[in-house]
Amino acid sequence: MMAFQVQQLNVGGYDHNFSYLVVADNGDAALVDPTGDCEKIRRAVEAAGPLTPRYILLTHGHQDHSECLGEVCSFFPAGIASHPNHPLSGRIKLHDGMRLPFGGGWIEAIAMPGHTRDSIAFRLSDDSALFTGDTLFVDCIGFCRSKDMFDTITKKLLPLPDGLVVYSGHDYGSVPFRTLGEEKKFNPYLNCPTLEAFRQQLRHLE
Repeated sequence: MMAFQVQQLNVGGYDHNFSYLVVADNGDAALVDPTGDCEKIRRAVEAAGPLTPRYILLTHGHQDHSECLGEVCSFFPAGIASHPNHPLSGRIKLHDGMRLPFGGGWIEAIAMPGHTRDSIAFRLSDDSALFTGDTLFVDCIGFCRSKDMFDTITKKLLPLPDGLVVYSGHDYGSVPFRTLGEEKKFNPYLNCPTLEAFRQQLRHLE
């Protein structure tokens, strides 16, 4: 099975943003949410060696997750992939469950409305990583519409494998990343049995 390497880049940006470089054994490469310190992203791409840029993956339409997209495209010429309702045009339109060929495996797009209507998470085919944007953080979630987010948590997030490492869009937690299994155990927003309980928990969201 093809293996993937994930590099988490603390790029600053609007509010402690993360961008990600994903590299497969065969050199296929993808960037997730390029923003903030574009030069840092450039150095990471160059240091990773000869790469075949395949995708620039956008988790949702908020500008702070794609601020340096134009500059990144100059040194990482890849297809821009996002939800059909994403404000950017001229891209690969992703639908729920769509799998993009990557490194002998795939990257799956999982629609996760809640923080925004165009929110998408990206899952690697070896179940090593889940890129959640502003849907899920360590110990927390993004600001959201309660019913949509509760449905996303119960129907999309909780059924996923515990071993997935959750890579979110901002450095908001006590640690920069954690497994989904740990989030299921410790994240209070993932432990609400009913929508009403979830709405009560949302009162603590800062």
